[in-house]
Amino acid sequence: SVVKHVNESLELVCTALDCQDEPKYTWRGILDTIIGGKMESGQKSSRRVYNQLTIEDEKTILCKVNCGGHGQATANVKVYCKYRQCISCVAILKTNPVKNDPVLSRLNHSTLMCRVSSLYPVHMFKLEWLRGETVISRWEDSVDYEKRLQDIRSLYTPSEEDLGKNITCFKTSQNILNHWCICSFADGPAFLTTSSNTTVKIGERLELKCDADGKSSITWRKLEKSEAIPITTNRVHVIEKATSAHAGVYECEASAELASRRSRVSVTVKAGDNVTIICDSDSPLRLNISGASLNQVEKHGSSVSVNLPSIQLRDSGLYHCEARNAFGSKRSSVNVTVRGTPLLVYPSTQVMEAQNITIHCSTVSFPPASITLSREGNEPGSPSPNGIFHLFNITSEDTGTYMVNFTNELGYETLTIEIMVKGPPNAPIIRLNQTGNPKAGDNVTIICDSDFPLRLNISGASLNQVEKHGSSVSVNLPSIQLRDSGLYHCEARNAFGSKRSTPPMNSTVLVYPSTQVMEAQNITIHCSTVSFPPASITLSREGNEPGSPSPNGIFHLFNITSEDTGTYMVNFTNELGYETLTIEIMVKGKLRDFMLKKKMLALQIWPVKHYCVIDII
Repeated sequence: SVVKHVNESLELVCTALDCQDEPKYTWRGILDTIIGGKMESGQKSSRRVYNQLTIEDEKTILCKVNCGGHGQATANVKVYCKYRQCISCVAILKTNPVKNDPVLSRLNHSTLMCRVSSLYPVHMFKLEWLRGETVISRWEDSVDYEKRLQDIRSLYTPSEEDLGKNITCFKTSQNILNHWCICSFADGPAFLTTSSNTTVKIGERLELKCDADGKSSITWRKLEKSEAIPITTNRVHVIEKATSAHAGVYECEASAELASRRSRVSVTVKAGDNVTIICDSDSPLRLNISGASLNQVEKHGSSVSVNLPSIQLRDSGLYHCEARNAFGSKRSSVNVTVRGTPLLVYPSTQVMEAQNITIHCSTVSFPPASITLSREGNEPGSPSPNGIFHLFNITSEDTGTYMVNFTNELGYETLTIEIMVKGPPNAPIIRLNQTGNPKAGDNVTIICDSDFPLRLNISGASLNQVEKHGSSVSVNLPSIQLRDSGLYHCEARNAFGSKRSTPPMNSTVLVYPSTQVMEAQNITIHCSTVSFPPASITLSREGNEPGSPSPNGIFHLFNITSEDTGTYMVNFTNELGYETLTIEIMVKGKLRDFMLKKKMLALQIWPVKHYCVIDII
């Protein structure tokens, strides 16, 4: 037997001994099947040469010799696949595979997969899972034997016993180099705890704590609108003097090797001092305190007090203390003014295209706040005395981010408003992937683009409708034929309507005078089209440069002669496409016959009706 690998070379030699006449050699497979390789024969021997072996060359080969008698010899050729990089170890983390020696956490509930690609024959290979030097699982040969390259794989689900150890997938085979890959199974953070008390008053100290098991590294971040800002890698994040800017959502991430866990906490910063209102009298009397947001507090004695914890703007106002006995009463008052940054912002953002909208903004603050509205990236506008802003006749261009700023001498608050203008989409743009007129057999792509992701569809001529949700859709017409000529549309649609791209269409050419024209007469050609944007119209003679566009589609030919005989082309063009009509003018002697021939250009937009009327001037 001969054992070789795929793509290796092989030479079989067949020699006839003691043969007086020149021997005749024949190479065949069992049952007289055809074999590969090339035969090279000499006087004494014959060779069968294989430059690159394939799996199909695995056969029992016969060499037959005719030399005054018959004899034969056999060779059993075995072919194997040899790949040095055909084993890989993959961790299946739920639905996401992680390759290249993954490090796994027990939190991932992962399964290891060992895969070997392109092997032959598979029954000669074995896969084993080892923990250290101990075999913990074997791949059983359940693949049917076929004469082709095949893949084999084995799955293993790690247990707690595998934590901190290397799990090895080992491939063995007969007469072939062995290979292996290692998957490290490491312990990751199994739990994560964060601070529960995250409410603080302005000016006070706050500690945010984060703890995790194992050798986890900690990262604190503050989550802003568009990004996460790293703050510290300490397990405790300290805010010494809280301000309104410290309010928001914070995230703690505990990482260990590949595995990580995250937890979020919301920090609330409250404005408000602790205020106590005290009322004293010279002698024990019936005293009561009332006013503003306070229910009446009454007491018999020489002093009464009421505590207002975390005082708010709503607690501003006049407070009274009244002393009463059997002969009457006396009252004293104190005015409490609470100062704070602007709060309680209420914008209105109901928007429809072509309408006028009003944005109402209100705030509770003392001193009173100035209110400005600006678009992101622009300078703030003038303050509104009443917090009301108007946007007139809005369009899709007014869509964007707007900022309302409330400012007084104690600070400011900024509110971000996302204004989405609701209305039909802008008309999409339809184009070809090439310039000029395509020829039969060309590969042509029709492309439709829009400003925003929408529901787009292309249809027309020989094409069934192609629809897609996105900012671009395209359709390929391979080896375009004459039957593909015609009108193609691209339509953009949303919940509020649709717009369609429209190159020039419904074009009409009227030629005056009519059927018979005498030499030295004048001709007027009237051309019209229906399109948006409006099309420019030019007239040219075949082989000449186009003339200047006509603003009204009217062209004059004065004092015509036989030299005016020929082909004339009328071109209708806008930014979405073009259309060309061809007119044949035949002059016979002093009588001119005019014939109109319509020529359709592939993948352009053609008129629905065309006609010529010849009028004698």
